[in-house]
Amino acid sequence: MSAGRKRTFDKDEALDKAMRVFWKNGYSGTSLSDLTTELGINKPSLYAAFGNKEKLFEAALERYLSEYASPLSQTLSEGEAIPVKDALRAYIYKIIEIQAGDENPGGCFFVKSHCESGGVGFPDDMSALMEKKQAMHEEMISNFLQQKIAEGQFTEEANLKEITGYLMAVIYGLSVHARTGKSKQELQEIANFSLNMLPVK
Repeated sequence: MSAGRKRTFDKDEALDKAMRVFWKNGYSGTSLSDLTTELGINKPSLYAAFGNKEKLFEAALERYLSEYASPLSQTLSEGEAIPVKDALRAYIYKIIEIQAGDENPGGCFFVKSHCESGGVGFPDDMSALMEKKQAMHEEMISNFLQQKIAEGQFTEEANLKEITGYLMAVIYGLSVHARTGKSKQELQEIANFSLNMLPVK
């Protein structure tokens, strides 16, 4: 009787599992034991594959942004030809699908991590990375809004900086609500009310 073949370590699968552990528990709330248990490996194997907890967190964050956040930019690009409220609604609804999806831990991995950044135990270089990624997201929304303002879709009193900040606050707020268990419908209702406050013509 031949011996069973040893199960090979799938680094890509392990990274996806680590992403979900960090997504659920946050950086500070995730221990090495949590990671090794979920990934099914020991600490030496984790270090060999990913370096350390900080490097694994960074890789997990990049995985999240690549898998979930980056495709969202396409939604805004597709919204260039439709009214601004409709475009933003489509964009935020897709965010809600991620934040409140049954298969996901709840909320936004990035928002949860960003709220942790700067705190005790959170690596300084990771805090800097979070600020950089946040600025990129804000710039993307600002550029989209600037185009819509130029098209005359907003009232003359519309302030680009204020609207951008407002929408970022809405997105962050939805993440918090999703994490506390709000349903997709409830989150969509909040989003619609928020969008109705925009100074559009």
